[in-house]
Parts: sequence; C-alpha cells; structure tokens
Amino acid sequence: MGFSLSVSAQQNNVGINTNTPDPSAVLHLESDSQGLLVPTLTALQRDAIAAPATGLIIYNTDDNQEEIYNGTCWIPSYLKTCDDCLIDIAFAQPSYPIDRINQMSVVIPVTIIQTTPSAIALPVEVSMVHTFTEESDVSLDLYALPGSGVINLTINTNVFERGGSHYVTIFANCGDAVIAKSIAIDVNPCALVSINSDQTNYDLAATGVTGNNCVVVTIEENVSIRSADPAIPAFTTGAINPACNLGILNKGLTFGLGGDGPLLMGTNGEDGGTAMEINCNAEVRNEGMIYGGGGSGLTVGAFVPVGVGPFNICFAVGAGGGGGMPDGLGGGDTQGTCTFVVGPWFDGNNAESLYDDDEGVEVNKTVSTPFSAGPIQGMIVITARGGSGGDFGESGTGSPQPVDFSGTYLEICLNIPFLGVICAPVPGLSGALNGISNTINNAFNSSVPGAAGYAIKRLGTLTIPDGDYQNPSLRGPVGP
Repeated sequence: MGFSLSVSAQQNNVGINTNTPDPSAVLHLESDSQGLLVPTLTALQRDAIAAPATGLIIYNTDDNQEEIYNGTCWIPSYLKTCDDCLIDIAFAQPSYPIDRINQMSVVIPVTIIQTTPSAIALPVEVSMVHTFTEESDVSLDLYALPGSGVINLTINTNVFERGGSHYVTIFANCGDAVIAKSIAIDVNPCALVSINSDQTNYDLAATGVTGNNCVVVTIEENVSIRSADPAIPAFTTGAINPACNLGILNKGLTFGLGGDGPLLMGTNGEDGGTAMEINCNAEVRNEGMIYGGGGSGLTVGAFVPVGVGPFNICFAVGAGGGGGMPDGLGGGDTQGTCTFVVGPWFDGNNAESLYDDDEGVEVNKTVSTPFSAGPIQGMIVITARGGSGGDFGESGTGSPQPVDFSGTYLEICLNIPFLGVICAPVPGLSGALNGISNTINNAFNSSVPGAAGYAIKRLGTLTIPDGDYQNPSLRGPVGP
C-alpha cells in the first residue's frame, strides 16, 4: 500500500493513508496490513518517565499488556481505577491422582496471585464447584484471603465414588475481577461385582477378582446368600489381596447356617455359621440383613446305636438339643442315625429357614410308665428337657434340670386278712434315682451349647464397630 499524508489546515488534524481524516481525530490512521505501535517499555523504564501525562500509553513488556497513565498510576487498559484488582490462580500440576490403593484422599495447594495498580492488597473471595458425588468430601481450608496466598483443596473419597476423571473449578474474585480455573482429579476405578442371583458358599476371590486395587460388591435386593455347612461362611472374600480396599453394599439376605444339635449327651453343641468373612479393609453398607447362624442347644440323655445286620437300632432315653437358626437340625434321629429308636427318646426340634421363622425350641417331655410284678408295683416318671437352639446370631442353651424323676415311686402291696391291701413305699429308690439324675445333669452341664455365628468376621479394618448386634439388619457378633 502506498503512503499518503493529508493535512487539513481548517481542522488541524492529520490523516495517514486517508484524505478525509475524521474531524474528531487529531490523527487518523488507515491500513489493512499494519497497526499502531506504541512505545514498548519495561516496568522499570515506564516508572522512570518523568511527570507522565494523563492518558499516556505504553506497552509493558514485563506484563505483556497495554497500560495507560490515569493521572495517579499506570493501569491496564481494561481496568478503571488504581484500586482495581488483577487476579490469577495457579496449580502446582495440571492433574492429581487418587489411586484408591494406597490413598483415598489428596490435598492440592491452590495459589492465588493478586496484583493491583496501587500495590495495595485487596480482599479475595474464593469458592468452588466440582463433579464429585455425595460419596466424596471436597473442601477448601480458606474461603477468603487478604490478598495473594495459598489455600488447600482437600478431597476425601471412598470406594463407592465413581471412577474416572473428576474436576474441581476454583473461582476467585476481588472487586469486579473474577477468574475461574479447573483442576482434574483422576480417581482409579474399582472392580465392580454385582450378585443378582441366590448363592451358596459365595467366594469372591473364586470369581477371579484379585482385589489388587479396590472392589465394590453389590448384593442385590432379595438375593439370598447362604451356607451349606456351619464351618463355611455364607459369603467370604477368600484369597483376595489383603491390602485391597473393599466396599460391600448389601441389599439382600446373607445368613450363616445354624448349628446342629449333638447326638449324644456330654457333646458340645455345634456353633452357628458365619454370615460374612472379610479378609481385607472394608466399608460395609447394610441395607438388607446380615445374620450369623444360631448355635445349637444341648442334648440330654443316653443314645446308644447298635448295629443289627442291615439295621441300626438305637436304645435311647432323653431329648435332643434344638437346632440353631436357620436350618439347624435337632439332636438325635433327625440326623438319620437310627433305623429304629427304642426307649423314651424325643428328637430335638429343627430350626426353620426364614428370618421370621423359629429356632429349634427346647424339648420338654414327660413319660410315665406304670409297672407291676407280684406285690411290687409303682410308676417310673422321667422328664427330659433338652436345650434350645439359638435364634439368628444367638447361642444355644442348656437346661437347668435336664433329667428329672419327680413322681417316680415304688411300693410293696400285700393283702392282709381282716385289713385288706396294705401298701408300703420301698425306701432308697428316690435317692438312687436322684443319684442317676445328678450324674446325667452334671454330664449335661459340663458341655457347652453352640456359640452364635459371626454376622461379620473380619481380618482388616471395618466401618462397622466390633460388638454383638441384635437389630433388624445385623444379628450376631462383629469382630476378628
């Protein structure tokens, strides 16, 4: 483009590359390939200008911005007064990880940088928004600063938080100036396991989950997890990495198996089974039911099986202990030992299966047997009272008087002429029977009823405190 200069004497203005300068402009420039270049100075050079005129313009090479002297101070062209604020936000790095293996939280320093033309610090207000869910706590340690400074952004999360990239946006403002900057937080995804059908003896590690970082298990609503053996937990993490961070959201029913009543008197009752066995650090959220199995009650009396050819004949007297909830078998022939039972024997009661059913209640039976042999006659009365099975998460019981011969008598009756039949009690029988009763009771009471099964047996830390629970969602001990 050629250069032309036009000077208007009447208007005292100059046009460059235009013959008709705007009357309101003392200098009017026109170009489609060039601009106006004002003097470029450092801040030190700018401040060395003697008595700068109001409205003087320079380009500050230190701050890379155009500045105007307003009669009091140099200000960027987009500010109004010397008291206006410039503000910036800086992070030490562009993103931060939360691996959920070694850490569940992160602290991020946030630097607030403020400048003002007057060099007087102004108060700064700070706020934020973020994309984390309610599973995480996101907070700032300060929400106001007197000027420049560092605040800390703290994020505490858990295994239930959504994995992937989350963002926190920090807002800072002073005066009319507002700035916003975002930081990315990369949350390591957890392995997700959903149990949506009924299970028996569920082993998490057997599904292929290693637990090398974190795992979240959801037991869906109405799903039942049970055990076929009191010695095996209904749900176990198995050989999962003990350093794993685990989350369990239980919406279903997890029940340990009840203990079976013993066959013989003097034998300890079988313990109830464990509902959950967790071998790593875990947060358990229980919206369903986690019930340990009930221990069995004690059996009282004698039970002697004798093999006769293809048959197993049991000579027995007494009562079996009750089975623990759920599905614990009563002591005695309920366990399929005998082909025939001979004698006053009462099988223990089985426990039922569902959470609102009954445990194997105690047996309390009395058998009265009259006898007569010549002048000797009497009545043998035996009361047998076995222990009851425990309800979910409860131990079985014994009995304060397992065998009782009250009501038994023996007498000799003679028909004496002129006097009729005269009966006299046979002395010593009650003492002998009491001795038998005491022997039986002592043997019975030396045994231990079945203990309550764990609701949750843990190896690592657990968000549910250790204790013995009996509430609608958790029944039985929790602990190591």
